[in-house]
Amino acid sequence: MERRAFVKGAFGLAVMAAGTGLGFGAYSLYAGDAARGTKVLTTAASMAPAVAEGPLMQAGIALYEQADGVLAGWLDDTQLFTVDQTGAALISLADGTRSIDGIAAEVAALIGAPVDVAEVASFFVTLGQSGFLQNTVVVNLYETQA
Repeated sequence: MERRAFVKGAFGLAVMAAGTGLGFGAYSLYAGDAARGTKVLTTAASMAPAVAEGPLMQAGIALYEQADGVLAGWLDDTQLFTVDQTGAALISLADGTRSIDGIAAEVAALIGAPVDVAEVASFFVTLGQSGFLQNTVVVNLYETQA
C-alpha cells in the first residue's frame, strides 16, 4: 500500500493511507477496542452506489475515538485517516440516503452552529479522491455576481 500523508478538506480530515479495495457503506454502533480506543461506528453494506442520493461510505471502515478526542478511521489493521467530532458526524450520515445539503443541515442541528455546505462538499470530495466513498461526489460551486 502506498502511504500518503496530507491534510485536505474541511473538519480536520487527515488522510494517512490510501489504495485499499473497499465494499459498501452504512452504519452500526459498537463498543471498544483497547489498542485503538473506543469504536464509535463501523460502515457496513447497505445500497448500490447507482441508487445513492448522496455520499456513500465504503464498508468495513471503523471509527475509533482515541484518548485525545481525535477519531481514527481504520480498515482491518490499517489506519486510513483521522477526523474530528464534526468529521465523524459527517461520516455517520454518509449512508447514501442524504444529499450533501441534507447532511450539512443535520450536522448543523447536531452541533448547534451553522455548517458551510461548500466545506461539507470539500470534505466528501477529499474522502472520494482518497477512495473511501463508493460513489462519486459531484459538486457544482458557483459564485453569485451582483
